[in-house]
Amino acid sequence: MSLVLAADNREYPRLQEFMDRACERAGCPRGERSRIQLVIEELFSNTVKYGRRDAAPVSVSVSVEFGGEEPMTVRYEDDAPKHDAFDQSGVADELKVSVTKRRVGGLGIVLIRKLGKNVQYEWSGGKNRVTFSVAADAPQPRRPK
Repeated sequence: MSLVLAADNREYPRLQEFMDRACERAGCPRGERSRIQLVIEELFSNTVKYGRRDAAPVSVSVSVEFGGEEPMTVRYEDDAPKHDAFDQSGVADELKVSVTKRRVGGLGIVLIRKLGKNVQYEWSGGKNRVTFSVAADAPQPRRPK
């Protein structure tokens, strides 16, 4: 499955719907779907906020593969200027600083790393590419009423 869209907040509902369909196809439970949506939302909002240069439009491509070692692997690409937000040198120190004194940025990437699995960044063919896999949670047993 794949989707191409503009880096524009008005496109986010399309992206969210696409990811819902992908999660449904992969059989991801509700908790896993929420984590995937948070990762995608963070990636997309970063592209929208920081990806534009000189008002040139930026496109986003999301593709999902099913099967293999993990139920679902997601590849998120944008054609914004190269930006390796995953170079987190100094973020560990930043997390120790009071929220009121912390610099802006960087914490969303920490969130992505915590919620995604096998998160990787690469610059390839003039595109930023983030790939992560999703391990379906074991279904939670229902409590008797």
